[in-house]
Amino acid sequence: MLAYYVTIFLKGTAKGLFFPIWILHISNNKISLFFIGILGTILETVRFITEIPLGAFADKYGRKVSLFLSAFLYFMAFFLFSLGNTIYMFVFSVLIMGLADSFESGALEAWLADHLILKGKVDKLENELRKMYIILIAGSIIGAIFITHLYKMNTIMPFLVSAVLYLIATLITCIFVPESLPVSRSSNINKSIINKIKLSVSYVMSSKTLLLLSLAMFLFAIGFDGIERFYQTYLKYRKFNVFWISNIYIISAIFGLAFMFLQNMLINNKKNDLLIIGNLKISMFIILTVAIFINLNIISYLCLVSFFVLEVILRPYLQSYLNKFIDSEIRATTLSFFQFAEACGEILAGIGIGYFIKVLGISYGLFVSAVFILISGLAVFVLLFFERIY
Repeated sequence: MLAYYVTIFLKGTAKGLFFPIWILHISNNKISLFFIGILGTILETVRFITEIPLGAFADKYGRKVSLFLSAFLYFMAFFLFSLGNTIYMFVFSVLIMGLADSFESGALEAWLADHLILKGKVDKLENELRKMYIILIAGSIIGAIFITHLYKMNTIMPFLVSAVLYLIATLITCIFVPESLPVSRSSNINKSIINKIKLSVSYVMSSKTLLLLSLAMFLFAIGFDGIERFYQTYLKYRKFNVFWISNIYIISAIFGLAFMFLQNMLINNKKNDLLIIGNLKISMFIILTVAIFINLNIISYLCLVSFFVLEVILRPYLQSYLNKFIDSEIRATTLSFFQFAEACGEILAGIGIGYFIKVLGISYGLFVSAVFILISGLAVFVLLFFERIY
């Protein structure tokens, strides 16, 4: 597992170097805000189209193959992006980036879950998922810290370094990361990707638990992506300076790491994951509402930090709960189904929340995002209610 975690750290560092300034690099090449918006939509659309098929690819051909292709495609995307100076180059890079993300999204947690099953350590899944997120976020923080120094050396240096880190991750995955898919190649070869998709979709549709959770994820994605897109605009509207706006991610990530370390030390295996997930989402709604409507800037800022910390804490619980229901044969496909639901929500958020902000203003527009998170939390409590009845 060491090689797997090393690749996670390298990927986190590369993304920490790349994503905080990629929009700045595009705008420096005199690309209009309209086309920058189109690039974001292209990225989300590629994910929307390819999430489930590439999850099925991981179930048929293996998690290692998917992780290898994802790392290699990210290397290509980041390298081409660093050379880009036209809209066509940026579009091409974003298309590759979308494919890379879809190859990874279903296979990343699936590799870990199946590896622990093979080792007879499935009870440690939640702890290991949390460890994975800790390593990923730690890498992102390190990458974000070094951005300024590399950017001063050369404006494309952060993108080149991120590409090199992904190249190293590609080689480590190829050489040292083992395959974790427990289904043998001979028994899996006759099951086409289409059949994998049909089986996975049928499985989700026939399960009230998974269907309601996918709906909750869709609603949560609308709310969370709306906040992620426009919180910087909101902080600027509240007269925060550039330092506080640009560093809110690092501050939130550091607190998130601290909480996850404590969780791993104080974990209770008898806890109710659904109850925790529902409470976290309701808490995010309350905290966000306070952040939006309170008049004290310091309170608003701390609430926004807490909001992003809770989102970091939420994900390991959700992934652990999902993996308890899913069979290894369709694990990556089914996990990709939930990523597909999330991608749908993100696409709608860009249009819908943007419209509400235009009509209602930044504060009430963000409150609409908070309401979607609230409804998502209530959906989890509905699921918890039915589980207790049955």
